[in-house]
Amino acid sequence: MTRDVTVTLFERLHAHRHLVAEAYHQGAVLRTDDNRKAIEILQQQRVFVPHSPDEYRLHSSLRRFLASAFSSHRILQSSGDIGAIFAHLEKLTDFYIAAFNEDDQAATDSYEDEISQTVFEINDSLQGFITNLQANIETRFAAVTSLAAKKLQNEFYLAATHTLVQVLESFHLSDLLERIQAFPRIETLLRTQLFARIPVFRSTLQTIYETLRQFLFEFRKIEARAKRIQQMWLFLKKTPDYEPRAWDNASDLPAWLERSPGLPIATHPDVSDTACEDTLVELAQSIKADQSPRKRREAGALTAEEVPAKVIVKVPAHVLALRQMLKDAKASEAPVSVRQWRAQRATELELDDTLWLELALDVLAKKTSITKGLEVGYNEHSREGPFSTGNILIKDLSLWKSA
Repeated sequence: MTRDVTVTLFERLHAHRHLVAEAYHQGAVLRTDDNRKAIEILQQQRVFVPHSPDEYRLHSSLRRFLASAFSSHRILQSSGDIGAIFAHLEKLTDFYIAAFNEDDQAATDSYEDEISQTVFEINDSLQGFITNLQANIETRFAAVTSLAAKKLQNEFYLAATHTLVQVLESFHLSDLLERIQAFPRIETLLRTQLFARIPVFRSTLQTIYETLRQFLFEFRKIEARAKRIQQMWLFLKKTPDYEPRAWDNASDLPAWLERSPGLPIATHPDVSDTACEDTLVELAQSIKADQSPRKRREAGALTAEEVPAKVIVKVPAHVLALRQMLKDAKASEAPVSVRQWRAQRATELELDDTLWLELALDVLAKKTSITKGLEVGYNEHSREGPFSTGNILIKDLSLWKSA
């Protein structure tokens, strides 16, 4: 039995784990006589790629995996690659249908595997993009320090999020599921792993988009304040001996000082101070009692309530017919055909057989007390073939009493 190549790869990664960690944290490693052989082994496994004549860095796919595993966020992560993966998925689906029509089983299996990997790649990429963006939002783009850099990041992610929301909406409204209805495995995979999750991704991205718009407004306000502070700093730097003028004794105040609204001051007595007790008693005694006349409330009188009019509920004719049919089915020894019963007992109803069967199915699906104790048999059309939609076509129903 041949040795599994994945085990060999993991063993080599484990043997040279310190070198891989150094390349991840430092960005690149320098080739020396001590690590020359290890670098060659990792380069053969496509773990290392040349960075300069004597330096090697991690492969971009491995670096993305490690960044996702360690929940470390990139300064700028583009959403364009996710849109390209969606376009690649639609092309793979077209190739799969063409291979199936040509009865090429090997190509069909190969495209099916590619579609599965692409679907999971889209899920992982969307989740990684959202996680990275949420980390940036929670820290308010702490990876950069200047206000200009924060604004650039905010505007970049604002455009990327808007584009990605549009891509998700366009893909969710596409006819991809309709084109692959004849292929249950692919249709189930796309519906459960992708289409069912797109509304959640879209809602999360829309919330993030609104937060980024709010950040953009706040950054603009901060920029205006920062400019004023910077101007003040430059002024103090040019005039280090500047001292604010004492305006307490000035008779004429400048206009900019008069624009200040001042400090609102409110006072209140300290009721816990015993020195204020006599003053508080005098204030309380000076308050006059309320002398306003009080009106007595008149006694109420009972009024007779009007008797509500009787409401007569008219039961539709088809509902009465359905109830009678269910009673006849319970009383009959042989199964009762829904269509035959209607032809014999409800000819006055202006309903065709299709609508009558739908009404009967609706009543039976509700499982009320009137349907308790009944068994149902379905007379179905046979629809077999590779392009069958999976819908059950019913010609008639049979009702009989449960044993």
